[in-house]
Amino acid sequence: MSLVIRDGTGKDDAVCGRILGAAAGGSVYAERLPHARALFEDFSPLSLSGKLRLIAEIDGRPVGFADYTVAKGHIKSLFVLPGTQGNGAGTALLAGVQDHVEGPISVHVLAVNDIGILWYLRRGFRVVDGWAEPFEGKTAAWLKLVRAPQ
Repeated sequence: MSLVIRDGTGKDDAVCGRILGAAAGGSVYAERLPHARALFEDFSPLSLSGKLRLIAEIDGRPVGFADYTVAKGHIKSLFVLPGTQGNGAGTALLAGVQDHVEGPISVHVLAVNDIGILWYLRRGFRVVDGWAEPFEGKTAAWLKLVRAPQ
């Protein structure tokens, strides 16, 4: 198995949309927020919209991505395809983001995504804030996690 992290571009919008749809649609929080199922199962292209992007490829096949901003040190999205999780792609994407960001890294996670929250906690993140806001027509709880530079 050959894992490679490369810079992504707008040309990766379609593959990132498919990865996000597959990962979110099959996730635990998709079951816990059934009113948002259509959003989680959306496979449409994911616009880069001014963020930077890293792509994880295993044997030349895109299996994950991270969209982030350097100035804020914030991860907007980090997803890995189900079935390829556990091969280090997510951890390598996170390390790649840290290589580009000088300060702390933050990420917002739906509070019902306990698997995702635990994944970040095991990688040195700490919960620093929480709030509720509308999410697809209903109120949902969010957590802000932050990790100091490693």
